[in-house]
Amino acid sequence: MSNSTLQGWGRGTWGQGPWNQHINVEVDSTSPVQILGTTALGSVLGVPGIFVDVTGVSATTSISQTGAGTVTYAVTVVSGNPSNHPYYNQGSTNKYAIDGSTATSAVVLTLYEGNTYKFDQSDSSNDGHPLRFYLDAAKGTAYTTGVTTNGTPGQAGAYTQITVADGAPTLFYQCSNHAYMGATANTLGIPNILATTGAPVTTVIGTTALGSETVITEVVVGVTLAAAQTTLDSVVIVPQCVVFLTGISATGSTGEELVYSLIVPDQTANWREVA
Repeated sequence: MSNSTLQGWGRGTWGQGPWNQHINVEVDSTSPVQILGTTALGSVLGVPGIFVDVTGVSATTSISQTGAGTVTYAVTVVSGNPSNHPYYNQGSTNKYAIDGSTATSAVVLTLYEGNTYKFDQSDSSNDGHPLRFYLDAAKGTAYTTGVTTNGTPGQAGAYTQITVADGAPTLFYQCSNHAYMGATANTLGIPNILATTGAPVTTVIGTTALGSETVITEVVVGVTLAAAQTTLDSVVIVPQCVVFLTGISATGSTGEELVYSLIVPDQTANWREVA
């Protein structure tokens, strides 16, 4: 039990305390107390160690060449100084076309070392225009390493053929009779990958071997966990009050009464006149 000061009329009995003063009222402290609370979540950073097993298949591949293939180019001669040729307006107005085109992308070639390239000149437009190789576009020095010729240009079976030697320089194919009809033949080292005209690639052998690898990686992953954080909102105390009834009470008692006695007739009268 505890005392609590309460204000207002009717808090005690009549005459219990001084006029216009508060009185103490007993409050039962064992009475239920209601507490209102709210809970909010905070955050906690946890860093667990997670082990991840990564498995897979590894592959190793090797490419080798067992023989030289042949790439064949169809050579024709186009007159009229075609404007898309790399030597347009230079030398002869006749230009070599490769596989039907005089465009730079068609006539500038890439020849790989160790491979054989056949320039077919059997078309009649090649008459009088034998194709040969040189170390410069102006035909200052002829290049003959690995070069063979057959027949007469413009007739069936005519061709010029070259097997590119290792370390061969950049070459230029030109007409031996006229200037600037051909273009550049860049030479590159192996991979020796060929595609012969109209036939599948048969000169490349690919070997593939399967291995196996297991990779165990320790991965540290940051995990955010939730922690509980509690805060109080408001507290409401509901006391058990002992209430005293108020009102007006009265207590009556009888004291001494004044009683007139009987008149004694034989008394001696004593009186005097009042003026």
